[in-house]
Parts: sequence; C-alpha cells; structure tokens
Amino acid sequence: VVAIAANAQPRADIEVSYTAHRPNPRNGKDDVTDQYILLTNTTDSKFYSPLTEYIDSLNSSPEGKAKLNEMTRAAFTSGNLDDIPTVDGSFYVVKSLEEGKLKHYDHGRLEEKFVYEEPITEWNWEIIADSTKTVLGYECIMASTDYHGRKWTVWFAPEIPVQNGPWKLDGLPGLILYAEAEGGQYSFIATGIQQTDKFIGPVYLADDYETTTRKEYLKAERDFLDNPLGKINAKFAGHGTISVSSSDGKDINNLFVPASVVDFLETDYR
Repeated sequence: VVAIAANAQPRADIEVSYTAHRPNPRNGKDDVTDQYILLTNTTDSKFYSPLTEYIDSLNSSPEGKAKLNEMTRAAFTSGNLDDIPTVDGSFYVVKSLEEGKLKHYDHGRLEEKFVYEEPITEWNWEIIADSTKTVLGYECIMASTDYHGRKWTVWFAPEIPVQNGPWKLDGLPGLILYAEAEGGQYSFIATGIQQTDKFIGPVYLADDYETTTRKEYLKAERDFLDNPLGKINAKFAGHGTISVSSSDGKDINNLFVPASVVDFLETDYR
C-alpha cells in the first residue's frame, strides 16, 4: 500500500530554495525572513517551508509528537532556547496545472488551520525583454503584472523551461527566480537550485485544515490583527481576561500596525 501511494505522488524535476521577505506586522519596520522550497515539474508543484513541514511531520504521529516534546524539554533544560523547534514560513501552496487549480494551506493566528482552493491564475504579464538581471548565474528577463491588489515585478529564467515560481506566481516561459511587490515589503529571492527526483508529497495533517475561501480567510486574519485581544478573550471566555500593558501601566490595545502600514500579500479582500 505504501509503495502504491508513493508511486501515485508526482516527482519533482527541480528543487529551488527561496528566501521570503516580509514586514513585521508589529511595527511595520523590521524585515522578517522565512526559508521556502519549491519542488516542481512541468505540471505539479509544492511551495513550502522545510522547517514547518518537519514540525508538521512530527505532529502527525504519536512517536513524532513524543520526539518533538523531548527536543523541546532538552532545549529548556540546557538553556538553549534557540534549539526549540519552531515553524518558519506558515503556508503551503500546492499546484496542479493539469487540473487548473491550486490549494493554499495556512495556520491562523490562534493556531487554527485553513485551506482554500482556487483556479490557476490566467496571468496578464508584461514582459520587458530589454531589462535583465542575473540570478544564480542565470540571465533572467523582467516581467510585471497586477495580482490581487499588488503590482509584482519578477525576473524569470528562459533557460529553465518551467512555468512556475515562488508562492502563487507562475505562467511565464521560464522559472521565476526573483519576485518583488511594489514598495519592497514583500519579495521572494532564489538562493539555490538543483535537479531532484523527490516526491511532491501531500501536506501533513491536511484533513485538520478547515475549508474556507481566500477572501474570507484574509478578512478573518485582518479582523484578528485589528483586535487581537478581543478575539483571544472571546475564544477563551471563562478562563480569565488577557490584557497587555506598557511599562507605565497603560493598556496597550493595538498590538499590530494597521493595514495602511502593513497588509497581506493579497490586499483585494477589503
């Protein structure tokens, strides 16, 4: 049965490592980085954080949970708190070009999990052939498009005939190795690329994710950021009330900056 299940999974041709840059939603200033991997062939792909997948894999079995707890205890006992396993980037994007759809898995702010499905985008790329950038030794051509509220500028490598890229970005005659949203708050920059025959495996604990829609998910996330203490106290009603105070004793209600300062990768939910 295991062999049959493995054979049913597509194999990747290319593995690309990306560093994802995003703003800190607490202050809107600090640059936060996450490490992602794209496993892709010409029809299927998975974009994910390898560290997050590792933790999810441990949480998918009793033995794995025991190992995770032991690693956490050992880190506390030794005082090496940096050794505590923690997630990196939170989302997975799984694409099937043959089926014309993608699935987006993500962890909500209160440890809730959500998944939504949407059609593969019919892109309206503008290719600027005379503007190039070298990324990982590949000469890449610039292209730009508007997508779900943001303008994106990307550089793709025609030498690598894979119409894919980081996150949801794809649809160009070559692999996207560099992508930046207007304003520079968000970007995906390739840091390594290699041939591979790894399985493009399913998301661990996929059945634990609650099905929603893209805009409903983003609206719920925004509602939390705009009123986190209210959402937390509502969820844990009957277990006391949580409040946050500054050093002078004044209550702090705005733990995150507003959407006008830092918004999500997609902003068309409002």
